[in-house]
Amino acid sequence: MTEFQDKTWSELLRNFEVGIENSIEKLENRDIENIPGAKDALIQRLENIKTYFPRKNGELFKQSIDDKIQNNFFPNTQNFVEAFSQILKSRTHEQDFVINELLNGFVTSKAKAIALGTQGPVIDRMVEAFSKRNDFHIVDYQFYAMFGDPNKPKHYITKQLEELINMFGLISKQLVVEKDIRKSERKIYTFYTFPDEIIKILEKKYLIIDEELGYAYVSDAFDRNVFICMFLANLAINRDNIEKIGGAYTINGICSIFALILLLSFLPKLSVDENSPILNDPGFDQNRMSVIPKSWMMNQVLESLFEPLIKIVAYRLGGGLWLSKIIDSEVNKKIMTQIRFLLKDVNKWILGNLCRVEIPIFVEIANIFTEVLVGYEEE
Repeated sequence: MTEFQDKTWSELLRNFEVGIENSIEKLENRDIENIPGAKDALIQRLENIKTYFPRKNGELFKQSIDDKIQNNFFPNTQNFVEAFSQILKSRTHEQDFVINELLNGFVTSKAKAIALGTQGPVIDRMVEAFSKRNDFHIVDYQFYAMFGDPNKPKHYITKQLEELINMFGLISKQLVVEKDIRKSERKIYTFYTFPDEIIKILEKKYLIIDEELGYAYVSDAFDRNVFICMFLANLAINRDNIEKIGGAYTINGICSIFALILLLSFLPKLSVDENSPILNDPGFDQNRMSVIPKSWMMNQVLESLFEPLIKIVAYRLGGGLWLSKIIDSEVNKKIMTQIRFLLKDVNKWILGNLCRVEIPIFVEIANIFTEVLVGYEEE
């Protein structure tokens, strides 16, 4: 890093420390927990984070973001196929459920901004369209029917559809018919599909090829997560080209999502009393869930940490370019609010408390913190 970048990183770490101090102050002045010991546990965790995260030039952040988030979701490569394959391999059932629900919410809102006339989630419509054909293609007129707006001129619709195709890394091909049966004239059909190299990867699990009939069917495993992996791979290889990844909106949304993931990973696991009604609730699985008091997320206790984390994630994933696109405005506050609101979709609310699902990315980041903490204490 250059001297300027070092100063930027130091400033980001300092702003995060200030955010921690603000959160600790809010906690100390409030008594709103309904779980004994929760307040003290969070204060202790925040004190530890304040003490250890800035050490060794933010080593904990680098391990959490560079080693875990970037490797799993934004591989450091310029090869689209390599990026897609790596992201696809990192999938687990639990990780799909939580991470992809967050990403699906964001991608859907982004895609809707492109395909305004669409009824229902855009990604689900695309999965449905590919599932209905036996050649793993979508013809252009199908796209117009699914995503077009009859009140807009066709050239406008075409431009919007190109953005949608680019967003997911799909490709277009053309079929030229010299003499159309209906009108006896030359006809050019445009259809959209996945790149050939991606199709080879999908054949292993998501695509069934009938060599005898020459058909290609999607399997039951083919779902919206395939498109989300395509979206992330496209983001990874084009992170230096803001226009190709959807502009500042994409950067702010993605960084907000992973800032939230970091925040959830930092929170301490709480022990609830053996007589707590939470333990008896059929929706609570003690082996794979931990309790987060509602007040931590809903009463602005941790709000002062969120924006500094967004900027830290942006800087680690996209350097100064991404950092410069983080918007300190009402628009970005709306994005942050939407991301936090997605919590209801990816975690369970049980008896007034949020129950975090212990997916691998949460566990891995939490383990980094624990290991480094133990290491520092032994020094």
